[in-house]
Amino acid sequence: MIKLLLFALLAVLLIAGARRRPENLPLPAGLRLLFVTGTEFLFVGVLLGPLALGVLDEERLSALKPITAVGMGFVGLHYGLQLEAKLLRWIPLFYHVAPLAQAMGGALFAFVPSYFLFAYLFGAGTETTVAALVLAAAAACSTPEPLDLLARDSRFAGASLLTMLRHLAEMGELPALLLYGIAVCYRHDSGLVVGWTLLPTLQWLLLTLLLGVVFGLVLDVLPAVGRGGTGRLVVGGLGAILFFTGFARYLLISPLFVSLIAGLLVINVPGPSRRLRRFVANTETPFRLFLLLVAGASWSLEAQRPLTTPIILLLAFALMASRILGKVSAGWVLAKTTHAPRDPTPIFGIGLVAQGGISAAIALDYLDEGVGPATQLVVTMILLSVIVTELIAPWLILHIVSPRESVPPGQQDEIAETLPLEPNP
Repeated sequence: MIKLLLFALLAVLLIAGARRRPENLPLPAGLRLLFVTGTEFLFVGVLLGPLALGVLDEERLSALKPITAVGMGFVGLHYGLQLEAKLLRWIPLFYHVAPLAQAMGGALFAFVPSYFLFAYLFGAGTETTVAALVLAAAAACSTPEPLDLLARDSRFAGASLLTMLRHLAEMGELPALLLYGIAVCYRHDSGLVVGWTLLPTLQWLLLTLLLGVVFGLVLDVLPAVGRGGTGRLVVGGLGAILFFTGFARYLLISPLFVSLIAGLLVINVPGPSRRLRRFVANTETPFRLFLLLVAGASWSLEAQRPLTTPIILLLAFALMASRILGKVSAGWVLAKTTHAPRDPTPIFGIGLVAQGGISAAIALDYLDEGVGPATQLVVTMILLSVIVTELIAPWLILHIVSPRESVPPGQQDEIAETLPLEPNP
């Protein structure tokens, strides 16, 4: 009975959160951005979890894992369904190369120090490499949400650098998810085929791709099957997502990555995908908030002993600075070596530091795959980076993106306090 009441309370909280509109909150831009992106649900999760009230203990969090897998499915599908190849075919070469370079810049500058750190703390091995790869995948992410919201301000609408940064952020999450999928497959030491021990990572990666393709084919026929009404599409869609994400979790592969593959297939194969896309878009937000809440509740500092909390925070901020340096360095190289639109400032990478919900989903998915020696440390580093980068992102963006009308130097922070960080009704 208690579990049922808890689930009902969480459902009400998430539905209310999905419909919230915090644009009028009297808060600085960075804090308002936390509410706009839903990151405040991380703090709600921490409050409900073992670090505070203990309402969501380990037993209850374990009971929520099937719902967590479904949430991963919606997040992966929602992102995959936005990557329609025919819409990207005519964009300049720069917009194909730059997102990969930006993502790999952040990933590389996070992977190298974190690998040596984890090897020193926990010893070299497969789990150490996987932990560093997961941290690198999260570091590769750049969320477009602060850029999207800034673009709604009439002073910045149409700014060429802002348009470029939005595209780089949107496309940069694809290599991040691909890197994470490879990291999860690398975690398997043994192959799938009996007697064939060569390249076990490749075998698991092929299985993941196969499961994602089958998932996508099932979703592709749902709109046709559900022509009799939206109810059939909803029931069929939820059933398919529940089955394939649960099966992926059973096989110890990422439901987030499997769903991304399915979404890519559905949107790029001819068929009536518009209704499915609308259904996923309308349903994804409550599940994304749910994932943030569970990530906060699963956050544990006790599991990271003998490291003390100040040392953990120091390490997290050092790796966060390394990631930002990687983003800025990649931007500098791109500005100097490619034909970027309108010659952007060489430090345009600071406009891509906000990590967003995909990074938090990666952290939670990694935690659900099984706890290794560095798992909680990786989760802590990712979640802290998500929070801090969203706080500082508006000010960093305003120092490289100029409004259409002239703004005197030194007034960027004043503008940041007045940004309408929420879509208009």
